[in-house]
Amino acid sequence: MTANLLARASLSHSPSRPDADVPRPEPGDAERSDLRDPGAEAVPAGSRHGALTVPAAEHVLGAEALRALLGDGTWVEIVPGVAAPSGLAGKPAVRAEAALLRAGPHAVLSGPTAVAMHGCTEADGADSLHVTVPYDQQPRPSPGLVVRQAWIRESDVLELDGLRVYTLDAALAELLCTGPPRTALACLEQAMAVLGGAALRFRSAVTEQVARRNDRRGTRRAAELLDLARTSPSGAMPVVARIHAASAGVQG
Repeated sequence: MTANLLARASLSHSPSRPDADVPRPEPGDAERSDLRDPGAEAVPAGSRHGALTVPAAEHVLGAEALRALLGDGTWVEIVPGVAAPSGLAGKPAVRAEAALLRAGPHAVLSGPTAVAMHGCTEADGADSLHVTVPYDQQPRPSPGLVVRQAWIRESDVLELDGLRVYTLDAALAELLCTGPPRTALACLEQAMAVLGGAALRFRSAVTEQVARRNDRRGTRRAAELLDLARTSPSGAMPVVARIHAASAGVQG
């Protein structure tokens, strides 16, 4: 599954990036649509993972049929205007697909949603889905969906099983600046622990991403968390305790 990409520790190299030798997870065959569990609920026609815009679902099922399915709970709207079979609606890839369909064709999964897609389990279970859209696109926030506007560098975007996702270094930089400190630091350390000998190069790539951000809010905090990050958290002082200790040191 997409959620185990980081655990697989597959390595990819981007020739278009100055940090091209920094390892990044890449999709594995286990996430291909034709390898789903035989007993899994069928994905509707026209969808890769299971989510469809309401007009697309009406085209596939018929407007009256869709209304009936939504009425009896067989289908649910994950975000306004995007629906899926209820048996699939809780799956991370389906929720991510719904977020992109709602946000528009140039949107990219970002923040904790992107980090979770890369396999950082510490980001799993976030209540809201996070996407970023270009400045020339009007954000459409809705319940359960956080939409951010930014300059999107396509070199910072990759495709995980058909979904546009920020690269792990770019997603972690955003999370370090804007997300809960405990979650951000734990995800960074999880990634570094998996990457082993490449961990320090990866941290440098994340540091560079923070330095390149046009939105400077949270960058100082991100730098502090990057300094706290350890390549192997095993046996170390718990994340929360280290954050509190660092804060106490600053205040003192």
